[in-house]
Amino acid sequence: MRLKSVQLLESKKIPYRLIELSQKGISFDDVVKYSKDRINPEEICKTIIVKDKKGNYYAFLLKGKDKINFSKAREIIGEKISIVSYDDLLKKTGTEPGAVCPFLLDFPLFVDKKVFESKKINFGSGDHLYGLEITSADLSKIISFTIWEVAEK
Repeated sequence: MRLKSVQLLESKKIPYRLIELSQKGISFDDVVKYSKDRINPEEICKTIIVKDKKGNYYAFLLKGKDKINFSKAREIIGEKISIVSYDDLLKKTGTEPGAVCPFLLDFPLFVDKKVFESKKINFGSGDHLYGLEITSADLSKIISFTIWEVAEK
């Protein structure tokens, strides 16, 4: 099986590291615990999918330990949002929580500015048993996004 995310990185000639997990990784703690290789917990990021009342979807990429500040997120979107349900996530992304790859999404992506404090970042690959690591600078070579300060302080 070739991951769609890996194929995209290779097609754009972006260096990456595939991080294999020994068990299904869903949470930040799972990634730290199940990674077969050494990883830096400060480089772990997560993708949170939300939707507004009109049914529009948005993604936020944050550092793994950070929480989304819904007041700031509402300012960005312009209306009230909520985290999508498991079924909505599965239907809209084709993946379960913990496996979402930020650059395989077809809706707006907002990246918290703290993500760029790390030279390298890692995140979901589309498969629970693998994560991807790239340089934070390479993210803009893969997908367009807007940088905001959206993590809670």
